[in-house]
Amino acid sequence: MFGVKIYAETTSFVTGCDAGTGWMLLEGFREWLQVRLDERSSFAWPALVLQLASGSALQSIRHLPAEAEVAAHDELFDLLDQFLVLREQHDGLRQIFAEYADRQADWDAQLMADLDADTIP
Repeated sequence: MFGVKIYAETTSFVTGCDAGTGWMLLEGFREWLQVRLDERSSFAWPALVLQLASGSALQSIRHLPAEAEVAAHDELFDLLDQFLVLREQHDGLRQIFAEYADRQADWDAQLMADLDADTIP
């Protein structure tokens, strides 16, 4: 990574690599991260990685403490390694999207149950 340790710069570098592959390198990465977090999210993958790295609510990517920068940077590459190993397996990308679809069904069912519980007097 040529000495890049700032998380925002690291995510820019990885996004550039993704762009260089016609946006195929990270296909399924955001969905895989949501399954790992066990929550539906509208956030982009850099924020999801940051959430996994910190284990708490999201922080601004631009203003991370030095310790959080290192943790997020390291977590990103650990997660990318795991994701790419899984994706390169036979039917890996299909498995990632199938697990995501299953989890979405669970999230939808939970949402409906929560809505029903809120409307029952």
